[in-house]
Amino acid sequence: MIILGLVILIMFSMVPFFNSVVIEDGKTGKPLAFFDVKEGSEFSIEYIHSIHKTPVREIYHVHHEVILQTEMRFQEFGVGMPSGAAEGEVFAQKGENYILSNMKRTFPSLDIRIGQIIANHTLLLNGNKYPFSSFSEKGSWVSIKVEKLNVWQRLIGGKKLG
Repeated sequence: MIILGLVILIMFSMVPFFNSVVIEDGKTGKPLAFFDVKEGSEFSIEYIHSIHKTPVREIYHVHHEVILQTEMRFQEFGVGMPSGAAEGEVFAQKGENYILSNMKRTFPSLDIRIGQIIANHTLLLNGNKYPFSSFSEKGSWVSIKVEKLNVWQRLIGGKKLG
C-alpha cells in the first residue's frame, strides 16, 4: 500500500496544472525564472531605449496559452518605436508619454536580448520590479512563454517570482 501510494503521488506530481509564465535561456531552454498566472494576468517589461535613452514600457496579458501585448508607453519617436496606431488601436499623448493602447498583438513567446549597458530590462509584476539581470546574464537571450508546469518543474524551474 505504501509503495502504491508513493507511485500515485509521484505520478500526480508529474501532471502539469500550474499556469505559469516561464523565462528561459534562449539558447539552452534552461528555465531561469517563472511566475504563476491565471487568464488575464498582467505583467510589463520596462527598459531604456538604446538610441533615445528614454524609458519604454510594454504591457502584456496572459490570454489562453499566448502572450497578448495590450499597451506600449514611450517618450520618443524613432527607431523601433511605433509612429501611429494600427486598426483598432488608440494612440494618445499624456504628459511626456505617448501611449499606444487597445493593442491585440499575440505572441507564442517573447524573445529578448538583455541589455548589457543601458537597457536595464526589468519585469514589472504585481507592483514588484525584477531586473532580468537578477536571473540572467547581461547580453544573454531569454525567451518568455506561457506554460503549464508540474510540481517537479516548479522545484527546478529557476527563480520563483511574484
